[in-house]
Amino acid sequence: MKKVIFLWCLIPFISVAQNIKVSGIVKDSDKQPIPFADVKILNSLDSLVYRNTATDKIGLFKLENIAKGKYILKISLSGYADYYTDFTLNKDKEFAEIAMMKNAEALDDVVITHKKPVIKRKIDRMEFNVENSVLSNTNAWEILKSTPGVTASNNGTIAVRGSTGILVTINDKKVYLSGEELKQLLENTNGDTVKSVEVITNPPAKYDAQGSTVLNIKIKQNNQNGYKGTLSTAYVQTAYPKGVMSTSQYYKTKKLALSGNYSLGAGIYYREGADVVYYKDNQDQVTSIWESILNRKNKSLSQNTYRITAEYEIDSLNTLTLGTNGFISLKSHGEYNVPTYIYDANRQIDSLYTTQNKRKNPTRTNAYNASFEHKFSEKQSIVISSDYTRYFKNENQDIYSVFSLPQSAPYRDTRFVSDNTQKIGLFSIQADYNNEIAETKIEAGIKFGNVNANSNLDYRDDIAGELQLNPNRSSQFLYDENIYAGYLSLGKEIGKWSLKAGLRSEYTELEGNLLTGNEVNTQHYFKLFPTLYALYKLTENHEIGISYGKRINRPQYSSLNPFRSYYNSYSYYTGDPKLQPEIVHNVSLQYTLKSKYNFDLYYRNSINPSMEISYQDYETNTVIYRHTNIERKIGYGLDFSANQEIFPWWQFIFSNGISYSKDTFQGGDGTLYHNNIWSYNNNINNRFTLNKKKELSMELNWSYDSPSVQGTFTVTGSSSLSMGIYKKVFNNNGQVSILFSDIYKGQKVRVTTNYANQYNYFDDYGDTQSVRISFKYNLGNQKLKNSNNKEKTEEQQRL
Repeated sequence: MKKVIFLWCLIPFISVAQNIKVSGIVKDSDKQPIPFADVKILNSLDSLVYRNTATDKIGLFKLENIAKGKYILKISLSGYADYYTDFTLNKDKEFAEIAMMKNAEALDDVVITHKKPVIKRKIDRMEFNVENSVLSNTNAWEILKSTPGVTASNNGTIAVRGSTGILVTINDKKVYLSGEELKQLLENTNGDTVKSVEVITNPPAKYDAQGSTVLNIKIKQNNQNGYKGTLSTAYVQTAYPKGVMSTSQYYKTKKLALSGNYSLGAGIYYREGADVVYYKDNQDQVTSIWESILNRKNKSLSQNTYRITAEYEIDSLNTLTLGTNGFISLKSHGEYNVPTYIYDANRQIDSLYTTQNKRKNPTRTNAYNASFEHKFSEKQSIVISSDYTRYFKNENQDIYSVFSLPQSAPYRDTRFVSDNTQKIGLFSIQADYNNEIAETKIEAGIKFGNVNANSNLDYRDDIAGELQLNPNRSSQFLYDENIYAGYLSLGKEIGKWSLKAGLRSEYTELEGNLLTGNEVNTQHYFKLFPTLYALYKLTENHEIGISYGKRINRPQYSSLNPFRSYYNSYSYYTGDPKLQPEIVHNVSLQYTLKSKYNFDLYYRNSINPSMEISYQDYETNTVIYRHTNIERKIGYGLDFSANQEIFPWWQFIFSNGISYSKDTFQGGDGTLYHNNIWSYNNNINNRFTLNKKKELSMELNWSYDSPSVQGTFTVTGSSSLSMGIYKKVFNNNGQVSILFSDIYKGQKVRVTTNYANQYNYFDDYGDTQSVRISFKYNLGNQKLKNSNNKEKTEEQQRL
């Protein structure tokens, strides 16, 4: 079979210029002209910048060669409220006099006086803006947890509408971490660097088909000449202390733009819980109960998060961008004791054993990217980009177990040491083409991606005080994956209709090789992923839309490794090399009222979703955690969100949802079982301005998630109350804040498996009750004027 499949060819580079002009004059409230204001024309369909310029000395601006269509005019200047207006262009358009109002106060970052909608619905996504809110004084993980429709658990699992097949990106770049590692990365990402979070439940064709939902965290970008920066520090008190220091630096000249973020975090991470397993006989009668107390304390002495970007404008047609980012945590270790009590059916203690686990888990992720953009015209461009990521993780465990009877000395002990090392290399290269012909926006592209993973497990038993390799429990697993993709997307506005359709194709080939036992598994498959969007503006205050998308969730690389990774003498994890990809169909119907109230009715059908399921082996009293495909997962529900200014000093954000989920899976006995439930979630966010100078603000948030299901698991409900206050100091150059999270410890949950003869549960609390005190100070000129207007080169003038 051919390895390279290109379904789509790049369409001809044709651009049709139309000599339509947009002009106007900008003045202040005293009728005085405003020079050097930034003037942008945005596409109405996606709010992307179409053309931009600046007003001259007498406040005039003029933009030429504009195509017919629907646009948004945006005018901004430091110290003034942003000006927005929608307009339709059929012929020359002149704005006679645009009045800009002075802002009551210059904020400490970029002056934002026009109040952006905190929740904004676009044709293909929902955007949650957090810039300059109290949330910006936390971190990216807390922001993600507060995003409407997003559920984030203590162990780093993220779900949207009941689905955990989530792709997290930062500025549209995939984050190759999950679970606890992703949580640590986001906890060490300063919230002040985050502009917004995009929740894309039906991602367009230009996105990889992987992930049922894309959560795109947008980091602030500097588009102004000059220097500015921030220094910040935060102290967090949970059961144990944590701290983080960070800095953001921006510098831009006419040709070169440099930006960088760095944070250093350290602390003690505590997690408490209990694991209870009921073993039964053939008559379904309980024979024994095993209860383990899992209180774990991990120290991380150096968590380094960085992001550096350099953008060089060769000329007005060509731009080169280089970047690197990473997460390095090499000094992470823990030591904890886990007592396990074994009871008989009458709850009388029979025996016990205690497991001491000394654990080291250094992690390192380094990513590098480069892109080159060439503009053929104002509307026509191509971007060629490449990414390379190296991921390293080592988990070393020294596990010592002591067995004893009640009120007697130990009668047996065991010790083993496991060293699990995972190295992954990821490479991708792609070309993305954009154009607009006959008022139709066109996007097309091709991409190649490669994944190469090497997992090595050394298992050594302590025999008479000497560690000896156990070849039966050691393994090496190699994994190689290639994905060839192409896509085409079309968008057009026809009257009151906004339409968008796309098709993405992906051909996947993979090979998993368990060298121990010489077990090789190969898969080849080709899939098409259509997307459809339609938005109709009934009136100025009413919009209705519908969308459909097909997605895929490929198994994690580690879940394809069939070898056993032992937690202790009586539990282990194993993967499945024959795991199939999950196919997801999403349908959504949206309604927006007055750009403030959003309703979203949806249906989701997942075929062959894969997840971790626990099995109890009654012959060996062992709990086996296995990654496997379940039959099906369906869900449907209604989401609602509202953004309302109750008073000028009180902004109210409300989101909730009601949904039904049904998981169908096959038990160890070969029987099909169903796990279904109706669920409800609620998130209330209140933002208060407490003084006239707007230097003192407060937020009060409450969230609730009712019980839910995930495969064989049923998860109890949880809730959280948080309150934050921030105060500007040092002539608005500094800011101090205090945040109280999970005030009454409502984030404790119980996860239960109960079907056939399987019954176990574990209680989990991730130490989420906290007090966070932070301080931020601004450096450089925080009131820089935009200077994005580029002089045309001779080449561009001939376009």
